[in-house]
Order: sequence, then structure tokens, then C-alpha cells
Amino acid sequence: MGLLNTLKYYGRGVVLPVEKIKETVRKNLSESNITEVLDFGSGTLFWSKWLADEMKLKVIAVDTMYENNQPENANQNITIETDIEKLFRQMHSNESNMGGRAIFVCDVIHHLQPSFWNALLLQISKLFDVVIIKDLDANRKLGNFCNKIHDRVINGEKVFNVFPDEIISHLSESGFKTQTESMPKLWYPHFVITGVRSNDL
Repeated sequence: MGLLNTLKYYGRGVVLPVEKIKETVRKNLSESNITEVLDFGSGTLFWSKWLADEMKLKVIAVDTMYENNQPENANQNITIETDIEKLFRQMHSNESNMGGRAIFVCDVIHHLQPSFWNALLLQISKLFDVVIIKDLDANRKLGNFCNKIHDRVINGEKVFNVFPDEIISHLSESGFKTQTESMPKLWYPHFVITGVRSNDL
């Protein structure tokens, strides 16, 4: 896994409200007709392995980092992909298999160019029955600033602002019933948005 990824994998619980996120994911996926989850920005496979092992779901783990660093994957229920846009095109072309899908996006959006994310969100709202998005609330200026410093200095990553109201508005307009939970931990202003397609309720 590499030393840095190992530290990220096991240190996640220090800054992330892992158990609260699991509770939200477990509740929303178990109450829906979901058999497959796309874990976008899956990184060390922390969430993919949990979804496959504990939730017993088929998982598609997508991350551009796998182009140069294939993860160790001991679970046959996890498929590794590198290109989210290519994967979405394949999903669109196979409309007969559109049901029972969820997407989980954890701490990815603030690393994406807003124009790229907005284009992805448009596709997400067409392809998935359940959408679960965890990120950091840019409305909480101090906590958002602390996260930017962390990502830029320690990880050397670009960071963009994420405003949950914009995501909620888009999902609502696209026919999803949404729910938002604030899950602050340390100085990090975590939030989780769950969107369930209204005709599945």
C-alpha cells in the first residue's frame, strides 16, 4: 500500500467521523434496492473494502491514482477502474442495467475543478438511485481554511471550495429527496448529503 497510504488508511479515524458516516451509509443503502456502489475517489480502498466486506455489496472503486499504483485488492467483489468519465459512458450505454446503483463520494469534490465536478454531478443525477456525498463545508470558513492548509502543505494537493447548498439544490431539482447531516470533528466541518431518487421512496 505504501507508507503514506498506510498512514492515511489507519489515521483516517482521527480526523474523520468514520462511525457516523458508516451509520448514515448503512441506513440509506439498506433501506434502498441497492446492489452496486461506485466509490469515487476510492484511494486506499478504505470505504470500498467496508462496503464489500460488511455491506456485502458489489463495489466499483474509481481513482486516477490507480493508473500508476494498482492497489492490493483481496476482495473479488471490488472492481478497480481509473477513468470516471469512461465508466459513466459505459453505464449510459447499458441502460438495461440502470437500477440498484449508488455512488459514494468521500472527500473528493474539494480536489476537483468546479467545472469538472459540475459536469460529473449532472451525470451522477442521471445514473444513480442513491447519492451519498461527504465533504467539507466551505461556509465554515475557519475549518475550511484549516483543511486547505492540511491538503496543500501535507499532501501537496489543490483544494477548492465546496458549498453543500449547491449540491442539494441540484439533486433536488433532479428528483432526489435529500437529507444533510453536519458531522464536525476536531476543526474539520464535515457534512454528508444523502440523495434518494424520489420514485424509489
